[in-house]
Amino acid sequence: MDVSEERGKARRLQAEMAVIGSLCVDPEPVAGIVFHKLRPEDFGEADYRAIFTAARDLWLDKRTLDPVIIANAVGGTEIQQVMAAAMEWTPTAANVESYVEIVIEEAQLRKIRDIGMQLSLHLDDLATAKKLLAEAEGLLSSQREERVWSYKDLLEDYLEWLNDSTPPDYLNWGIPQLNQMVQITQGCFVVIGAASSTGKTALGMQLAYNIARSGKRVCFFSYETPKRKAAIRLFANTAGVDMVKAKNKDVSQIDFEVLMREGDLSMTLPFALEDSGDWTVDELRARTLAGRYDVVMIDYVQMIPGDPRRPRWEIVTETSMKLHRMAQKLGVTVIALSQVTEPERDSKGKRRSLTKEDLRESKQLANDAEAVLMMELTRAGDYDSERELRVVKNKDGSLGKFWLKFEPRFMRFTPCEKPEHLKRQEYRESMAALSQARKQSGRSNAQRDPEYRQSQFEELDDDDEIPF
Repeated sequence: MDVSEERGKARRLQAEMAVIGSLCVDPEPVAGIVFHKLRPEDFGEADYRAIFTAARDLWLDKRTLDPVIIANAVGGTEIQQVMAAAMEWTPTAANVESYVEIVIEEAQLRKIRDIGMQLSLHLDDLATAKKLLAEAEGLLSSQREERVWSYKDLLEDYLEWLNDSTPPDYLNWGIPQLNQMVQITQGCFVVIGAASSTGKTALGMQLAYNIARSGKRVCFFSYETPKRKAAIRLFANTAGVDMVKAKNKDVSQIDFEVLMREGDLSMTLPFALEDSGDWTVDELRARTLAGRYDVVMIDYVQMIPGDPRRPRWEIVTETSMKLHRMAQKLGVTVIALSQVTEPERDSKGKRRSLTKEDLRESKQLANDAEAVLMMELTRAGDYDSERELRVVKNKDGSLGKFWLKFEPRFMRFTPCEKPEHLKRQEYRESMAALSQARKQSGRSNAQRDPEYRQSQFEELDDDDEIPF
């Protein structure tokens, strides 16, 4: 053991002893702070860990905390000696918060050192090494910060935010209608669902590029689209290079000039595409940290691997929960593209519109997401038709829909008015409903009795005058 490690161990033992001493010397004022911020596994010394655990259990049961009761709960005469030494070492509990912070720091360092030792033993096992690295990065990114605020704190913070002239930092989707409806900040989880071949990858790339243009560091994690194919789609959208011609290398001089201008932009555009292969959520998290990304787009969530022995719904449920936590813990926006299970059609060949419940393989996706968007064709089976994009879940805004025109040559979506065939369809349906209502009203009138049969007669007494 080198000198620095010896010093670290001494610092840890002193801090752990001081925390236990504080609990014994003056338990009532410090118990809430200690038990809120520390966990049993934070203590490297077994005796201190046992004392902490026993004291916490007593406190949670609302029982009195004093050295005799705590020692009795732990058991053993040696514990009494340990506690006596801790009390002698800590004459006052005034600095308990500083002791707690030192214990937390040393616990994290100890865990990282343990991971390093395990890593050195598994250098020939890539899967285990990746898992250990992801665990280490998770430790580095997690913070036990104070997350309790009084009403006064909340009001002061809110007023300060209102008085700040800086505009809110909402995600710029690059589509005005979407910007107005879905206002997303950092640390959110968003799901975009669509059926196969509807264009969800193309839409995802377009949104990712637009967000990067606004200055956010964006990564598009691709699980199924190869690099070259992705590039052809991307530059068809951004530079207007005809995709079919690009695939055949039949581009014009003008196209080359446009691409050269994109080259100038690419020097500053914070956009990256990563071939995710068979990466797990832990590996996505590690790459997000390494790339310092603000926004990540995942194409698509059902492709993220899990234990093949488990049912698919369990894998996707766990994946959704991990992506949600990843967004919150790292403060990044996670946008996951998702497959859907299309509803069955009725006897007339019609089916209902997609809802958040149609996200494939797990309802957890809809539960975890801050917002869920659904895109589908306005004409079934016609992939050249307009798309309807609907916001079916929005925690901080309203629901709604708008329409996008799709240009296959350029893999590009642009907002448009409601398609004419939808207007005609709505008109026919409204007229049919009106006709049905009139028929129903006619039947009701026909069933009514004639007016003379609706009259009521009463028997008159002899003294009553005849009214005519």
